[in-house]
Amino acid sequence: METAMMGNPIREKAVRMPSDSRWLNTFADLRKMLFGTRTRAIFAVWMLLIMLLLGRNVLFSGASDQVVAISVFFCAGSTVVVWTYRDLIVGLMRKWKASPRTKFIIIGSLGAAWAEYVFWQFEKAFGITGVAASPNLGIDWLVTMPWYCMMVALLWRAQTAHRYTVMELFVLGGVYELGADGIVGTLMDGTFGLSTIPFLICLIPMFSLVYSVMVIPCSVIVNEEMEQIRNARPAAKGNRYLHAGLPLLGLIPYFVLTALMVLS
Repeated sequence: METAMMGNPIREKAVRMPSDSRWLNTFADLRKMLFGTRTRAIFAVWMLLIMLLLGRNVLFSGASDQVVAISVFFCAGSTVVVWTYRDLIVGLMRKWKASPRTKFIIIGSLGAAWAEYVFWQFEKAFGITGVAASPNLGIDWLVTMPWYCMMVALLWRAQTAHRYTVMELFVLGGVYELGADGIVGTLMDGTFGLSTIPFLICLIPMFSLVYSVMVIPCSVIVNEEMEQIRNARPAAKGNRYLHAGLPLLGLIPYFVLTALMVLS
């Protein structure tokens, strides 16, 4: 999964293959991505433990926890589906005459809008509120989409300077949500405290599962164009991981808004 996407440009032909072969290849890719090294395996076990807890919540917890758990699985599953059929999607995207940057931002933003819709829809299905950003989907998108669009645009900038593996992007997605929903979100609703930071850090794999649908599909689909841009430029200077933190700058307006709310 990693070498196919980030090590070399995607040059797969949009050929039809049996559906079972696609899924077998996807499972093999996931195994390699998650257990390819000892460090990845540790993160994978950490993630699997959280997934077990989420599965328990689906079966035995209240509606709010059920909505969160189901939505997390749904977002992650959406990412897996895109990965499985990536060759067909890449073939279709080649016919779209937009610039690579435009494609990347629109695809990533659509993934973000989809994630918000998933949480909102399951909240409605269970007849509760408080999980999605707003009970009104339009307001939900109005509040959240500016951050997502800035995040994706800045991720484009980072990825056209440095190459990141799928696993790195997966973890980075968790870091981005740690900053957004984990820190800014709890600051806004007044539940943030220093004691909550360790708990939020423990949830990074869950955050990664949600944000995977925002950061991985756009990176997969536009990977070949990004590779060409990187090759045409001089080697980027600076720490690649600090550069990967660029999307967090999109949270600055939200920190300012939170500060104004507190002061008022």
